[in-house]
Amino acid sequence: MYYLYFTNKTTSNSYSVQEETADYNANRQYKDSLFRFIFGREENKQNLLDLYNALNNSDYKNKDDLQINTLDNVIYMSMKNDVSFLLDSQMVLLEHQSTFNPNMPLRGFLYFAKLYESMLTIKMNKKTIYWPKLVKIPTPHFIVLYNGEDKDIGDYITLKLSDAFEYPDKTKGYEWSAKMINVNYGRNKELLLKCKKLRDYSYFVDAVRKFSKKYHFSTAIDKAVDKCIEEDVLADILQKYRAEVKSMLLTEFDEEREWKLIAEGFEEIGYEKGVEEGKKEGIKGIIKIMISKGKSREEIIDLINISEKEYENLVN
Repeated sequence: MYYLYFTNKTTSNSYSVQEETADYNANRQYKDSLFRFIFGREENKQNLLDLYNALNNSDYKNKDDLQINTLDNVIYMSMKNDVSFLLDSQMVLLEHQSTFNPNMPLRGFLYFAKLYESMLTIKMNKKTIYWPKLVKIPTPHFIVLYNGEDKDIGDYITLKLSDAFEYPDKTKGYEWSAKMINVNYGRNKELLLKCKKLRDYSYFVDAVRKFSKKYHFSTAIDKAVDKCIEEDVLADILQKYRAEVKSMLLTEFDEEREWKLIAEGFEEIGYEKGVEEGKKEGIKGIIKIMISKGKSREEIIDLINISEKEYENLVN
């Protein structure tokens, strides 16, 4: 039995884009990212199965064996098979990131703790963890798919929770890790060749970025969509959901650029106090704006990648 939990960073901004699909609800509380749209929807179950097979070198055929349920910002997928639960049980968490975050092992650790607790509570009697008999649980695998623009990020990186320990564990008695895979176009070609939709997604994002260097971002998206439809890249999705895809990309890319520009502006103001003070002023300014836009404490900490202690010091 396989469990796949699928998360993705989302934003809540909305844009005035003319809907071209009847089933697109612009007022829904959760706005998909393009990545989640391609791999996390019930109608795209085959894409998710292909991605799973590519990542695990497996060859499952029946997409109907996948059962997807959405809870909050997580997609839960269970896979039926004939292999014993005790011999071949895995719990896989996939998270897609466009910004490098060294805290992914800690986030994964907290995710899995909640998932295991939920699984033991629902599927078993919670008292079983106090039994003298060993309780079997699915084997955890935490994979981060990265498609940011940092050229220094390699094809594969293993992020370790022990790097965050205040005092190094010299006994090496405990470790938890996140495997980060670079899925930018041109990287990890073997993996991308195994999953066409992942390769198409990577190519499309690359096309948008290249066109955005020459045109206004909205125009860049249109040109990238036209190019990919012509080359049969994500053509089935782009033809049917063109307006929705454009809205998602405007949200994802424009907000990221907006925060970068805001940070640079605040840093320039703060440079009179020195470089470090300038950076601090920039972060404080971003936090202030995020709070005014209704971002929660947890969302702010996650988006600008600071610790809870740093957040408290800056806010206070």
